[in-house]
Amino acid sequence: MLADMMATRHESARVLEMLAQAIGGFTHGGHSGNGRNGGGVHGPKRPCSYQDFLGTHPPMFTPTAEPLDVEHWLHILEQKFQLLNVTDEQKVQFATQQLLGSTSAWWDTFNAMQPLDHHVTWQEFTTTFRQYYIPVGLLNRKLSEFLELKQGNMTMMEYVNKFNHFA
Repeated sequence: MLADMMATRHESARVLEMLAQAIGGFTHGGHSGNGRNGGGVHGPKRPCSYQDFLGTHPPMFTPTAEPLDVEHWLHILEQKFQLLNVTDEQKVQFATQQLLGSTSAWWDTFNAMQPLDHHVTWQEFTTTFRQYYIPVGLLNRKLSEFLELKQGNMTMMEYVNKFNHFA
């Protein structure tokens, strides 16, 4: 009888250990099915893949006459990066895959001018990108438009939207 109780206790301990491992794997992204970390349970996140990033439907970027489009695009990418466990290096890699046309050519040229062992940081990319696509004169003009903004015949909501757009 004592041997049966010990065997039952041993079996129960083994089942509990397997259950703990299964729960641990689930909360750390191992068995959740979607690759996320268990719906907000704190624990180490797995590295982000490009497919994870594409799953957030990031916008492509082509140059436009509107300099605020640059800020808008960068802001949306930052929001996407916050959803995922994206490294600084991946931010640059992922963002530059979203560049089209002459913007992609700009990146290729900029990147080719870097020393061989230099990896462009996200801060470096965003600073250079803004400098290139938002000329200072254009930025000053937008600042003037913002400072001169008046509601006039716009509805309150139209005015607030325009204010937020400029801000």
